Amino acid sequence: MAFFRRIKKRTGDNYFLALDIGTDNVKALICEAEGAKGKILGVGRKKQVPGAMQSGVITDIASVISNCQVAIRDAENMASVQTRKMILGISGEHVRGATSTTSYVRRDPNSKIDLAELKNIVHKIQWRAFEIVRNQLAFETGYNEIDVKLINAAIVDSRIDGYKVNNPIGFQGKEVSLGIFNAFAPLVHYGALQTIAAEIDKELISIAAEPYALARCLDYGDNGKMSCIFIDVGAGITDISVVKDGTVEGTKMFTLGGRSFTKRLAQSLNISYNEAEEVKLTYANDKLERQSHRIVREAMKSDCDIWLSGVVLALQEFDKIDRLPSKIFLSGGCTHLPEIKEALETREWVKSLPFAKKPQISFLNPKLITNLSDETKILKDHQDIVPIALSNLALSFMKEEALPSKVLKKVVRLMQM
Repeated sequence: MAFFRRIKKRTGDNYFLALDIGTDNVKALICEAEGAKGKILGVGRKKQVPGAMQSGVITDIASVISNCQVAIRDAENMASVQTRKMILGISGEHVRGATSTTSYVRRDPNSKIDLAELKNIVHKIQWRAFEIVRNQLAFETGYNEIDVKLINAAIVDSRIDGYKVNNPIGFQGKEVSLGIFNAFAPLVHYGALQTIAAEIDKELISIAAEPYALARCLDYGDNGKMSCIFIDVGAGITDISVVKDGTVEGTKMFTLGGRSFTKRLAQSLNISYNEAEEVKLTYANDKLERQSHRIVREAMKSDCDIWLSGVVLALQEFDKIDRLPSKIFLSGGCTHLPEIKEALETREWVKSLPFAKKPQISFLNPKLITNLSDETKILKDHQDIVPIALSNLALSFMKEEALPSKVLKKVVRLMQM
């Protein structure tokens, strides 16, 4: 009888999987691409076992693979779809990204740029950008340069003699400038994800830096000039992305998230970690009685002050930005704690940073990601933003790309070998 109850699953190149491997949970979304838009058809979640992940870094590959397979199976069953393609998110303390603008001076400014010259320009500019950001990451993390791996790259700005163009082919001019966002991770971290991707056995659309996916998730309007800061507070880490005039300036991360708050609470109340997690969630839902609420709030506020200092240090590293955007979007499960938003709404921390005015704080609601519609009606919370952002990024990779982006993608493949 079980045979007759099986539901035949649909297949096709327009279906894909978005996989977010978090410190606390694996989240899988099954999506259907319809041009530049898409639909979310299935959702799967599986809680990580203790020790499988630490601060966004995989520490038990076999356990994580098992959890991924469960989440994927549940999502595909809900969608009645068998996917062939996948986008995989990467995060962690040492995953870094930055936009580097580099120029190339042409020998003959009167000749028109053709495909062969464009390939040469992109190749040379990307290698320069690669060396700049890789050296910086190696210096900041203490890793050797050979142990730093390029995850993905994207052209975020293209100009000829100062004039913005979408495709340089056919244009004349002396100086070609490209702004390229490069994301890097330690080889050991990147290699673990490649192992997982191989076990899942789907065509890999991309291994993408999750903070970059967040920074690309909103429609910035016709002029594309929106400026904002994205802060995602997960279980193990906090991801920060800065977008200035529609360009992703860079991403930073630090290892302080929901688990740190839970550990502090366990120590303060002298209870187990699991009990403290339950208390924290009850508190976040405002369901504790008054005395317990006061005790928990004091513990959370103390940790929030430390967390806020991490935010300040991370934003100070964006020293090439003269004015930080005054709009901040929050996401991630830990942002359910009221102290997170309250801390950012205080005035003191802003004084040490180049804000033009006090920033406005709001939550990144899934409905703001307009390219995707949630057919499951399950994804209603800002803690679900990362897998939705990954799905949105996959849509942009699957549609017809501009020629410079195609050229860059080929260069990146060569650099990843």
